[in-house]
Amino acid sequence: MHHHMTLEERRLLYNMRQAGDKASVICKRLGRPPCTISREVQRNSGKRGYRYKQAHAKAQARAKREVPRCFTQSMKDEVARCLEYKQSSPHIISEQARAQGRPFVCKETIYQHLYADSKAGGSLCTFLPRAHRTRRRRCPRTDGRGRGRILNQRMIDSRPAEVDTRETVGHWEGDLINGAAGTGHLVTLVERKSRWTLIGRTQTKGAKEVSRAIIRLLSQLPSSARKSLTFDNGKEFAKHQTIARVLKMDVFFAHPYHSWERGTNENVNGLIRRQYPKRSSFAEMDGYQLWQLARFVNDRPRRCLKWRTPLEEITAFLGFAP
Repeated sequence: MHHHMTLEERRLLYNMRQAGDKASVICKRLGRPPCTISREVQRNSGKRGYRYKQAHAKAQARAKREVPRCFTQSMKDEVARCLEYKQSSPHIISEQARAQGRPFVCKETIYQHLYADSKAGGSLCTFLPRAHRTRRRRCPRTDGRGRGRILNQRMIDSRPAEVDTRETVGHWEGDLINGAAGTGHLVTLVERKSRWTLIGRTQTKGAKEVSRAIIRLLSQLPSSARKSLTFDNGKEFAKHQTIARVLKMDVFFAHPYHSWERGTNENVNGLIRRQYPKRSSFAEMDGYQLWQLARFVNDRPRRCLKWRTPLEEITAFLGFAP
């Protein structure tokens, strides 16, 4: 039977951590699994680290909260409205309700509700970013494409370590979204730290036209915001050396079929697909519609930004709203 940690247990945990005892020793002494100890420290630590009295007070306050945990029908109706009309995600719905002091449930509860609705023949799952009616396992595909299609590639393995840390602005990921046959394509460029997104349109997938669109989009920014650019292995990026020379940026390529190496860009493409599903026509898309689409992406709060928007992040860096 599960029991909450007592003040005495928290005191022992504090003393053993101060003494430098290993996690395995602490777990054995307290008779608690490692996940319980890890969660206790993570949830109840303050600015000065883990202190047992403060931890106990925080746990007790959390237990007495007045926010209801029951997923009521009114909350389910609100979830449906947010999904359909605001195109929010379960995580955003949960966190915004929490921040605004409204009744909330965690994102997992919302996902379970959506999948149960799908099994019952409902349509709520169609409003999810990926519109999957069931959860899918992520498995890497076998690399059978090779690297010979684009000359003089610099692979992602040689990319500076600072790109992975996301501590500096200026490192971008790029991709091309295909419209219905003959209606054009969208160039998407996403800055890794701020998640700021630039969107352009091309009529063809030709490397010359795509490279011109990329240069045009990134030329609007100061050189301090242009350091590196990472593509997938599409032949539309064959003019990468021209892009690197004109913009004075380092250009790298992810490994074939390793979309997670450009996960930031893939996530943004998923948001765009909510507005323009596959086989949508881009033929009539003009500058204003591109601006509207970019605004939809850049005004969206992100968990990774502590619920700030990409527009707020890039404005803080540039000193003005682009």
